[in-house]
Amino acid sequence: MQRHWFKGDTHLHTTNSDGSLHQYELIDYCKRKGLDWAIITDHNFNTVKESYSSDGLTVIQGQELTGENGHVNVWGAKVPFEPPYDLSDINAYKKITEKSSKNGAVISVNHPFCSNCPFRMDLDGFPMDCVEVWNTIQHSDNNKALAWWVKKLDEGKHIGAVGGSDYHKDYVRLKMLASPTTITYAKSNSPEDILEALTEGRSVVTNSPESSMIYLTVDDAQLGDSVKLGDGITGKVTATKLHAGFILRVYNNGRIVHQHKASAYEKEYTAHFGIKEKGYIRAEIDYKLSPPAKRLLGFAEKNFLTSLGATPPETADELFWAFTNPIWIE
Repeated sequence: MQRHWFKGDTHLHTTNSDGSLHQYELIDYCKRKGLDWAIITDHNFNTVKESYSSDGLTVIQGQELTGENGHVNVWGAKVPFEPPYDLSDINAYKKITEKSSKNGAVISVNHPFCSNCPFRMDLDGFPMDCVEVWNTIQHSDNNKALAWWVKKLDEGKHIGAVGGSDYHKDYVRLKMLASPTTITYAKSNSPEDILEALTEGRSVVTNSPESSMIYLTVDDAQLGDSVKLGDGITGKVTATKLHAGFILRVYNNGRIVHQHKASAYEKEYTAHFGIKEKGYIRAEIDYKLSPPAKRLLGFAEKNFLTSLGATPPETADELFWAFTNPIWIE
């Protein structure tokens, strides 16, 4: 079946937990942002009783299991327990997520390296379908999440990487919804097809619905597919809306097989590249921070993205603007 690109947000809150918008206000906002799907994930509360479509926007049932040890999203099926939940240790979390999975839910670990509310359990030993590599507007903690996920790719683990705005409210001119945006390559925007695409790693995560996009293929293979390594196997990457200074990088495992730095704004850039190693191909767009931008980010991370008494992250020199899930090379 032919697939299409659908824009969405995996991590949203309403007034049923600590968000500023009622459910239907949030849904209308998602429509205005041009999203095709959205997952409402209130803290320990089942806001969406059953996934449904609203004027073409797919609203997917979800919930964020929220405890001192970490935050975990459950998508697509009701959590089969009633709050307050026992979230005292990893086994208590697993009891809930494993039963949810049996009922058809998708499990995603949220912001695992957040300086404000990190994942305090054994991340490597926690069963998950997806991981939130990019949480809310871009900041240094997300670089740690990306590095952990890439390490899992190097180990051959298939974990879908997603982004979630963790939307609670906007801040004056700072519009938080769908920043970042997860764009799935799915058969349709039905709940089942969107969740399948997220789990299979058929997604690109980018800064916003209007932002840069990366199209990555290897011969006829798309994101999430596997293709056999052979003589003459080639990949193709197309990146859109590259601002001056943006760096497009294509990786064959840990090795850069193509790199391009935009010297001026480029509406579209396309390149072909060879592949020599089994493993995976992925692509990302990065940008370096100017000294004033780094100081501003450091101030924001210290004052708004770090819990009281915690050590703020070392502010990054470079951040990512968009990235793809991999194509697997066998």
